[in-house]
Amino acid sequence: MSIINEIEAKYSVRSFSAVRKALRGAGAKYLGTVLQTDQFYEKPDRAFRRSGCGLRLRCIKILKRGDVRGDSRPLITFKGPIRGNSGTKIRREIETKLDCATAAAELFCALGLRPTMTIQKSRSSYKLGRCLIELDELPLLGKFIEIEGISERNVETTRKRLGIRDRHIPQSYLRLLTDRCRELKITSDVVTFERFPRTKE
Repeated sequence: MSIINEIEAKYSVRSFSAVRKALRGAGAKYLGTVLQTDQFYEKPDRAFRRSGCGLRLRCIKILKRGDVRGDSRPLITFKGPIRGNSGTKIRREIETKLDCATAAAELFCALGLRPTMTIQKSRSSYKLGRCLIELDELPLLGKFIEIEGISERNVETTRKRLGIRDRHIPQSYLRLLTDRCRELKITSDVVTFERFPRTKE
């Protein structure tokens, strides 16, 4: 189990090409590519959303292995309210690995939590210095780059090193997809690549 203050920034991009080139030039270590399926849970009174918190159950499928052996065990993650300045997002994160995702889902329901949205994401991860850089693609939303570091300064330095000039997006993928589905009048609470094919780069 890990309990940390997650410090990260997220940027929307049209293509990963420039960042991949910058990562190679900087000597970043490729960690692998996975398909993540996140099931989010909420209290009946929607207390998590009202307080800016989130609870998810993540299942992982390894698509391509990198320099580090990937771990495909399911994860439970609780995230606290967002803090930070306009350039980064800071959240208290409590996370633990599981042996059985089904048992965790049944436990959540037994505790009175209800499943809300299911979101799928393709993620390629790189390590550069003390930062984790993730190239994410989501149905309906497109491509994003996340930089997670040990401090806000660390994240900002890495952003400049990779030549990223876009503004940081503080909203979570869950919030972005909820808003996008409302905009497109999509009533499905399952957003996967099978239902909504990925964009072409």
